[in-house]
Amino acid sequence: MGEADTTFRIVLIKIQHSLSDEDRHQLNFIFGKDIPRVLQANGSLKNSLDALEALFDRLKISRDNYEYLVKALEAIQRHDCVQSLIDYAKFTREIIPPLPTEQQQQNQVATTIGSLISKSQIVASEILADLDDEDDGVCILKRPSIRFSSPEPDPMDFDMIDLKIFENPEYQWTDEDLKLLNVKKHPRSYQTEIIRDSIANGNTIVCLRTGSGKTVIASMLIKYYFIKKQKTNPNKNFLAVFFVPRKAIRLQQAKAISEIGNLKVQLCEDDQTIDQLIGTNHVIIATPQKFVNCLKNGTIHLSQVDLMIFDECHNTSGGNPYCEIMKFYLCPSKNLDPNGRPTVIGLTATVSAKDTVEKKESIEKNLVSLCSKLACKTISTVCNPNNIEEINQQIRRPTNDQFEFVLPVEYNPSFHEYLNMFKSLIEQIKNYLDSNDLLKGQEIGSSSFIGQLVLLKRTFETRGDMNNIIICDYLLLLTNKYSALKDLPFDMVIKHISQKIDEYHNGHQQPVPMDNVLYECCKADLNKILQENVEHPTTNSKLDNLVQLLKRHVSGSEKGLILVKTTFYAKTIHDYLYQHPELKDIVKSTWLVGQNSPDYSLTIHDQEARLKQFREDQCDVLIATDIVQEGLDIPTCSFVIRYEFVSDEIGTIQSRGRARAQNSSYYLVTEKDSINHRREQNNKIREDMMEAVIKEWPTYDKITFHNNTESITKTLIDGWEKALKSERQQKLAIKSIGKKTGIICCRKCDRVLGALEWLKRRKTAYIIINSEFIDNNNCKLDGQPAAFQEILVMGKVLCTCGKELGGCQKFMDRPDLGLSCALKCEQIKFKIDGETVYVGFKKWSENNRFDDEELEEI
Repeated sequence: MGEADTTFRIVLIKIQHSLSDEDRHQLNFIFGKDIPRVLQANGSLKNSLDALEALFDRLKISRDNYEYLVKALEAIQRHDCVQSLIDYAKFTREIIPPLPTEQQQQNQVATTIGSLISKSQIVASEILADLDDEDDGVCILKRPSIRFSSPEPDPMDFDMIDLKIFENPEYQWTDEDLKLLNVKKHPRSYQTEIIRDSIANGNTIVCLRTGSGKTVIASMLIKYYFIKKQKTNPNKNFLAVFFVPRKAIRLQQAKAISEIGNLKVQLCEDDQTIDQLIGTNHVIIATPQKFVNCLKNGTIHLSQVDLMIFDECHNTSGGNPYCEIMKFYLCPSKNLDPNGRPTVIGLTATVSAKDTVEKKESIEKNLVSLCSKLACKTISTVCNPNNIEEINQQIRRPTNDQFEFVLPVEYNPSFHEYLNMFKSLIEQIKNYLDSNDLLKGQEIGSSSFIGQLVLLKRTFETRGDMNNIIICDYLLLLTNKYSALKDLPFDMVIKHISQKIDEYHNGHQQPVPMDNVLYECCKADLNKILQENVEHPTTNSKLDNLVQLLKRHVSGSEKGLILVKTTFYAKTIHDYLYQHPELKDIVKSTWLVGQNSPDYSLTIHDQEARLKQFREDQCDVLIATDIVQEGLDIPTCSFVIRYEFVSDEIGTIQSRGRARAQNSSYYLVTEKDSINHRREQNNKIREDMMEAVIKEWPTYDKITFHNNTESITKTLIDGWEKALKSERQQKLAIKSIGKKTGIICCRKCDRVLGALEWLKRRKTAYIIINSEFIDNNNCKLDGQPAAFQEILVMGKVLCTCGKELGGCQKFMDRPDLGLSCALKCEQIKFKIDGETVYVGFKKWSENNRFDDEELEEI
């Protein structure tokens, strides 16, 4: 621990000594769910110090940020203690250096502590002390996201507001009405039409093209339902939950909705739960999984919510969290209060289906299916001819939307020579593999080739055949990026593959003969390719086309998006543009991907920071995966390039909709007559069909549509109820089987990791809390532990063979448990006593062989 942290803690101890037991008890009550419940029982000095430690762990306070504590002390009228913190602040500005910058933190090297962990229980402070000793610096718990706080809502005179402003389709909004509602910008006529239609419909899906202000419509609807409740039930809390499918756009939507005024808006961070925000906010912006978790845990009931808004609601399919929420809404066995259900509003620019099976149906059936899943019997879209003309004038499509850069691809002879060398290496490795005849006839790098490899590897894992597992791993390392060789700079892809092979080889703590043979073979051939590429580099006309497009647009002070299919493509293209001699002085690019990629990932904090750079013109090209394909609002974005990335018609519409500027352009860069080319052609046909359905909506027989949606909803509920019943029966069956004895093994090397009795469960996580397990494996701690709700994520746990077994973590509300490992189900297998074969599951939910102990909460 650094000197600055020690000084701050001394100040806190002095403050605690000056407080009475009653003062400390009041403070612990104010801290509420931010500290373990057991600490709220009394105001003893020990409990209060433990409470402060919990606040440190959960990032509520730090030596540079203690506003949370100041507010609590002010609330109990201990202004003398507040003054002590103010005096400390003056002292630190003069004496104590600030915390390391984010860049300095990123430069810290992850520390291996397997040998440092004793067999006694370990608490977070001891681990952090070890880190301090190793790094000679301060270990910072990095915030998972940028905090958002909407301004305090202005009061409204609800008695003065007549709801006919919203409800009466004949009423013309006046400036006086807008002033009374505190609405700073007059809604467009087509937006007003949809607002009123939505209110008349109740549950509905708002269908409107991208860029036309669906969030503005949603904000006005939130305000309407808020005012209506305050007029009818002034003593009741109002709550709307606005769901976003991507974390990256939470902040954008929170800012947009807060602009409507008079509402307390808050977004739910990664380290928060929605139930913590209820009661103090009118609108909560969250990903749907957050809400599902609360519903399953019973910390939220639908009767507490007045309005649910599903942004990009076309995602409601299969196992999507939107569907999970609607199960609680529609299924009698889930919804204990069917009369207390909130109003449902869906927002979408597309009425097609995400589900592969449903895509084979007509657009009309897709629309009925979407409405049925969201308990809507109708949609709200623009029907007034004058308003249709307005939206066509105001919301324009990109002017360049042709297949200009869908061309035959040209590679030079060096490319073909090196690709053949790479294929020969794969064939050479493949010959070592047992059952390699199963790979014959499969195109190298194809989904069928890789899928067959994965199946073979699982078979070898069940047998404990480590040599063949290693061969499969090398083949996967070589072929996972095979298609990228034809799309990206050849040498960059080869270097990446070579680096991954180095990491795999170095992950083995002890020499493995088969690994050594394959490693030497791969490195020799890959190095030869790289050496020859220096003298005779490859060329790729697709990359040349991309460079030409960027020179056309960016040199004219425009900015735009390049959308790619994987995180590897995003980072590699960014590096390529940065190094390109014709672009390095004119293109300022950055890249944006999600949190969970095996190649590259970014924290929510980093994602939001890069989006801010793009919005504020600090960079002019954003290279991203589909994380920004839906919902990103950049009005000045003037071009979108989809580089070898085509999903479905929804993706086509959504990605093109990111080009919001006047005279914007939209391009697809792919090979002529390729799968992506044909897919985009089909997408445009489906898009035309969607537009036709929406255009014909005014002529639909609404009664027939209502009946169809009701029928599908009933069928849906029946199917969901059967699945829920089966799930309950499986849980009962597991209980009846009871606990088993046996061993847990690594799937790769067959090594015994510990006893089956060590496995515990907490919520959806399966963990091992055992010092012997920690001591016998390799625990790698990150330089910056991260807090997520009650969990402090410290790093990862590796088997001696290099396989990652799971995350290294600590439960902040259960410090008595010490360090634990959250196991990855697909990395381990079980041998149950009395049985001859190993048991393995792809997901923990598939466990049907033994019961496990659930850790109780304190």
